[in-house]
Amino acid sequence: MTQQIRLSQFVITYGPGAIIEGTEGPRVIPRSDIGLFTHASGLVPLDYDVSDQRMTQGLLGGARICRLPSNAELGFMENYYIYRTNPFPEWKLCLNAKGHGRDLYVLYHGYGCPVCRSADRKGREAIRFIKACPNGHMDEIDWYVLAHGFKSSCQHSEWFLWRGGGGTLSNIQVECPKCGSRRFTLGWAYGRNWSCSGRFPETEPARSSPHRPGCDRDAKIIQRQASNLRIPELLTLFSIPPRYTRLHNLLQVRPIYDIIAGVDLSSRNQLEDILCKLKQRNLVSGSTVAEVLQYPWPEIKRAIQDVLAPVPTSYHDLILEEFHALVEGSVKGIPPSRAPTPQSPVVIEINPNFVRRFTGMKGTCLRLTPVLRLRTVTVQRGYRRAVDTRILPRLVDVAFPDPTNPQQKWYPGVEFLGEGIFVIFDDNEGWDFKATGEAADKWMNAFSNPLPYPHHIFRDPTVREELHPIFVWWHTLCHLLIRGIATEAGYSSAAIRERIYFESEDSRTRGGALLYATQPGSEGTLGGLIALVPYFQDILDIAFEQLRICSSDPLCSEQKFQTGSYNGAACYGCLLLSETSCEHRNMWLDRSVVLENLP
Repeated sequence: MTQQIRLSQFVITYGPGAIIEGTEGPRVIPRSDIGLFTHASGLVPLDYDVSDQRMTQGLLGGARICRLPSNAELGFMENYYIYRTNPFPEWKLCLNAKGHGRDLYVLYHGYGCPVCRSADRKGREAIRFIKACPNGHMDEIDWYVLAHGFKSSCQHSEWFLWRGGGGTLSNIQVECPKCGSRRFTLGWAYGRNWSCSGRFPETEPARSSPHRPGCDRDAKIIQRQASNLRIPELLTLFSIPPRYTRLHNLLQVRPIYDIIAGVDLSSRNQLEDILCKLKQRNLVSGSTVAEVLQYPWPEIKRAIQDVLAPVPTSYHDLILEEFHALVEGSVKGIPPSRAPTPQSPVVIEINPNFVRRFTGMKGTCLRLTPVLRLRTVTVQRGYRRAVDTRILPRLVDVAFPDPTNPQQKWYPGVEFLGEGIFVIFDDNEGWDFKATGEAADKWMNAFSNPLPYPHHIFRDPTVREELHPIFVWWHTLCHLLIRGIATEAGYSSAAIRERIYFESEDSRTRGGALLYATQPGSEGTLGGLIALVPYFQDILDIAFEQLRICSSDPLCSEQKFQTGSYNGAACYGCLLLSETSCEHRNMWLDRSVVLENLP
């Protein structure tokens, strides 16, 4: 009676408040302190801490990151559940028309059909419709109202007859078996506003009564599997110098960090005494203490200075920090760093001897830097329910309190190790490139007037750099390269992700891109991506060939960008990728900008 998902799926696709299709019907995933880190399980989030100071201090306000444990890690069989979910929606449709004595279905909630008395899963299905509001609430549909209207003296509400079917919702009516009322069709109900109950089913413990405090927003009926029912908001950062070694990560463990931030350590013995006291109070493990003390004191002291240095507090500045580290690494390199223990992985490595330079269509030189090792940390900060196009959806925070320390918040996250290819113009570190032309001018006008765009669609709402033509140029090229890799090397495009960099300084701008693969498997961690660098000229040629010709031309090429739209000349025939690859949901793309500014 379990449903298996990958640990990364919990963060990237699902998470608290998501509906997962289980073997016994749909279930809602509760918050982690309700479904996993309970008193009965004996699990605590501290044991699954993902250390990343840039993320926790820069973007999460001191909250910490927790990964999910696997069955194998806990020593459980694969079919044993470790994360408890709750049934939602609970209303079901019994399809046993013959057993009902007439040609119709029965809508009910409970264990078995009240008419044919069948509890067989084969003849039933969970109802496909629920209601949700832009504030993030989600609840069952009030089927009583659909049958009786808003005013009725009938008290029957346990089950109803389901009449009609076919291709339209307007043919479906819910009928009360007691009074025979069938007031509204499902098509009528689907298009109107409903009062919202204010329910967050992910915050309800198992077998508890639904909590419905009410809400001032109207709710909409929506299918439970709709992609806009729950849009996760993800934050991803790379580990970069100087806070990238194993020692830095150990010093970022919260109890240790709190001590070194408040005490001026002057000797190794002083640090050892403090760590031993933390170990005695069960705040850190003995293995953590032993691992820290394996380092020489000068190295520990230098790492403490790095960890105590201020961290940027905006997503834009943190990404710029990555950009600068990659640009510098492409020239000077970033040496691998390991802890004294041999099992500690390298989290970033760049060898400048492997850097290659390739020529664009008009002679401009592109610098390609293989990132031999790369660590990503992805956190799900919340989700939005975009159920009403007229209202901006609110971000619902998915943080949960520590069961042993309610003041400490945790977010679900995941870390991966992989590889990447960093691309930038070679001349003057990319600063000399300018985007001109009709399409670039239109994007620049939108960049200067971003008011028509909702703030939450941008990576950093305070900057809205995605509208700048240089960003659009690099984003479009990045999609072309991913598609070119898939064509030339047979690499799955869905396995490659992107990060677009943009920097503005005084009156000049520059950009860059990182193509990376960090998902475990043959296409994520075994060197397949960086092995393509010596042959990248062929991939560039394919990319520029796809730029000029699209199977949807002339319709695609004639699509012009205007302020308020999200793309120019872009479609699934030439640019759009799967959602696992594009960090920007296939927005901010335009073939015309690149065609007018070929490198």
